[in-house]
Amino acid sequence: MIKFGTDGWRARISDEFTFENVRLVAQAYVNYLIKEGTADKGLVVGYDNRFQSEDFAYESAKVAAANGIKVYLTERAVPSPVVSFAVKKRSAAGAIMITASHNPPEWNGFKIKAPYACSASPEITKAVEKEVQALLTRSEKPKTGSATEQLIEKIDPKKEYFDHIAKFVDMDRIKKTSINIVIDPMHGSAAGYLREILGMNDIMSNEINDTRDPLFGGINPEPLPLNLEELSSCVRETSLEKKGLTVGIALDGDGDRIGAMDDKGIYVSSHNIFIILLKHLVENKKLSGSVVKTFNVTNLVDSLAGKYKLTLHETPIGFKYIADYILKEDVLIGGEESGGIGIKGHIPERDGVLNGLLLLEAVATLKKGLREILNDIMDEFGYFYYDRIDVHLTEEQRQKIKEKFGSFKPDKFIGEKVKDIQDLDGTKIFLEDNSWILFRLSGTEPLLRIYSEATSTDKVKRMLAEGERVISK
Repeated sequence: MIKFGTDGWRARISDEFTFENVRLVAQAYVNYLIKEGTADKGLVVGYDNRFQSEDFAYESAKVAAANGIKVYLTERAVPSPVVSFAVKKRSAAGAIMITASHNPPEWNGFKIKAPYACSASPEITKAVEKEVQALLTRSEKPKTGSATEQLIEKIDPKKEYFDHIAKFVDMDRIKKTSINIVIDPMHGSAAGYLREILGMNDIMSNEINDTRDPLFGGINPEPLPLNLEELSSCVRETSLEKKGLTVGIALDGDGDRIGAMDDKGIYVSSHNIFIILLKHLVENKKLSGSVVKTFNVTNLVDSLAGKYKLTLHETPIGFKYIADYILKEDVLIGGEESGGIGIKGHIPERDGVLNGLLLLEAVATLKKGLREILNDIMDEFGYFYYDRIDVHLTEEQRQKIKEKFGSFKPDKFIGEKVKDIQDLDGTKIFLEDNSWILFRLSGTEPLLRIYSEATSTDKVKRMLAEGERVISK
């Protein structure tokens, strides 16, 4: 069964993710565009650095071209937000992005970008799934043909993208502050992007893991602490060697998510990046608008939004829900736990490169390191700490857990009174001091994710340990 999860269809390469199935999904998407009457606007196709991504992208492009659709195929691997921007720039009907984002190396994926330059809505992906089933029912093969090359135009959208995002950031301010910058694109398709746009403005940086490696150095290309030990080490060495403000920035496999390191090489989570950027946008850049966060993001966003008297929306997990708000109202910032953050005036999409620049601008403006900025915020609103664990599941275990949490309503958790239980997306248990734990089945992988935020690191560990114990029962 080909199903679109939280953001795209993802599967193991050579198992379910095959050329045959990619062509099938491409044809289903094309059929959807033809029925919508938008196919004549053309289609952007891009890809990341994963194994054979360029080949899967080319096969998708050929299917679209065989159906008479103009295709803009990227010349090389590009970040997902660059593909989304290319859709907006060309007023295209949408895009196909071949990527599995932060998933393990043996996976690849097929993301659909909507004409409004962000991930496709559930309505679009459900319609494409129906087209897949219709093709299978009719035993209809995807269209192919040799006379398709004239409809495939190779593009390099990097310059137009750079021109656009440079408008959001004061590059001179970053340059004058002389920040020591270390970048880790994790062997992904954003390699070179942040370094290059900084270099265009005579801002020096050091980039590691900037070559293509379909195995991603033996780790998942997700900007989490366990995957960023090399970045942490490089930041510490740079900080000791060069003194001054030092920042480490990590980008995930397709460049739409961000992680960071302070000058001691200590991880700065996506939650902390969110609140630093929110503070920077309001206090330093004097911007306004509503704030959107997903169900698994820190309480500190609520506190800051309240201080600034900004409307706050909370959504299920998945950036597409944030994008819905960006499309219908004036949103200043919207973010999710996994490091995807959207910014006012840009496309309604996550963008790790832009967020990296804004983070550097915040440091340059305040002339404080990331940890110092973060401590200023927590001194005002309280200290909260966060962590998460992923529990791998069989399909049988997944079903049992799905049934279990429908009726899981404890009065106490880790011996403390439960204040509230919410089920917007998973089961989220709040204690009286606003510490919380969330149990949620992943929409893209065979995992149960357990998230927790609490008033101390020790309490986070106890919450997660108890969460694992509950699951094991």
